Amino acid sequence: MTSTILTPAQHSGLLRVGDVLIPGDRQFPAFSRSRCAEHVDRMLAYMNESDLQAIKILLGLFRYLPKLVLRGIMALTDQHRRFPDAIGGPLRMINIAIKGLVMTLYYSDLTEGVSIYELIHWDAKIVEREPLAVDHAPAAINHEPLVMEEP
Repeated sequence: MTSTILTPAQHSGLLRVGDVLIPGDRQFPAFSRSRCAEHVDRMLAYMNESDLQAIKILLGLFRYLPKLVLRGIMALTDQHRRFPDAIGGPLRMINIAIKGLVMTLYYSDLTEGVSIYELIHWDAKIVEREPLAVDHAPAAINHEPLVMEEP
C-alpha cells in the first residue's frame, strides 16, 4: 500500500526514524521490515492539518539525516524536561508525535507475516461470559433491639 498523504521522501523518513527507534533483533523485525508503515494513512487521515504538516516536515527532514543524527535527535527529545519551556516544549511535541506514530504503527499488528502480538504474547480478545447468578431477594434481617447493659 502506498501512502496517499506522504511523499516518497517523507515515507522514507518515516522508515529511517522508525528503524532508529525500533531497530529489530533476532526475534523482532525492524520497523521497516515489519511493513507496518504501509498503514500510516490510517493514522494521518485523522490528524488536524497543523499537526499533519509538522509531521510531514519532520519526516521529510529525517529522510536526509544520517541515522546517527536521528539517534541524537530522538535521545534529545527524551531529555525535554531538562530544557527551558521554549526548547523543551517543541522537543516534547516531537517526541510524542514521532514516537507515537512509529510505536502505534508497529504495535498495531496490522501487517501480514510476523505477528508482533504473537511475539510479545499479547492477546487483546474480549471474552464475554454469562453473568453470575445473583439472588436479589432481600435477606431476612434479625431486627431485635440492641440492649446495652449498664456497668
